[in-house]
Amino acid sequence: MYWIDSKVKFLLFLCGFALFFSCETPNPNKEKKEDKESNMDSLTDEELIIRQVETNLDIPATENYDIEIMYDFLNPDTLKDAIILVNRREYAYKSARSKGKESFFNEIGNTALANHVFVKLGGSNNLLSTTPIGSNVNYPLEIQFIELTSSAYTDFYIDYRIRNSLQRNYYTVRNNRIYLTFSCPVFDRIGEEEPVVYSIKHKTSSVRLAKDIAMYYGEIPGYNPREIENINYYQPDSIVGTDKLYVYFIFDDKSMKYKTPMRPEEAEE
Repeated sequence: MYWIDSKVKFLLFLCGFALFFSCETPNPNKEKKEDKESNMDSLTDEELIIRQVETNLDIPATENYDIEIMYDFLNPDTLKDAIILVNRREYAYKSARSKGKESFFNEIGNTALANHVFVKLGGSNNLLSTTPIGSNVNYPLEIQFIELTSSAYTDFYIDYRIRNSLQRNYYTVRNNRIYLTFSCPVFDRIGEEEPVVYSIKHKTSSVRLAKDIAMYYGEIPGYNPREIENINYYQPDSIVGTDKLYVYFIFDDKSMKYKTPMRPEEAEE
């Protein structure tokens, strides 16, 4: 009886001993998680944005890429918002090479889905993204902020190259989402005797809160196709607008798109 009682006591002692050390033994996974959270807390706002972008795009540590972070007030609050432009030129070249399509990649003006646009609203931890821009990876995205769809919000448009054309995308941010509200060419057919050129005007409406977008035919002063070294990188010094309207667009806030409801000759001036 004494032996059984002692054995029971001994087994209880071992269980307690094991339980004590199991509670005290450090959990490596827990420590890694705490270290990661501690490291994230010590990052600056821009470092955190970079981490989020790299995670979103699955960018490896060995990849060279360009990132540009700008700040503006995109919505009515008093917090500045971050607009992030990312160019993965190296990734685009490596991808084309690995698929055996390098010559085709060069032929189409180094166009790939390697230019990205992100927005991080002030006070938010979320990174807003939109569809990548298929464009020349050697031509950096050019951004311009503008009051367009509402006086309470700041919109922006981005110019980018596709072969011998310059294209433009308009964006606005509403309800934690980036909307592509309008897309159009600025010029096209560079290298031909008569390129297609537009002068784009943002016109105040007397009946609508949002500004309208009017595309007029334009001209490039001194344009001479025989003097152009590379049609895919041609940049005119200026574009002169004419009074000949091509098409007119008004903003539809239900679809968050610019639409054209009329023929050019019916557009209001």
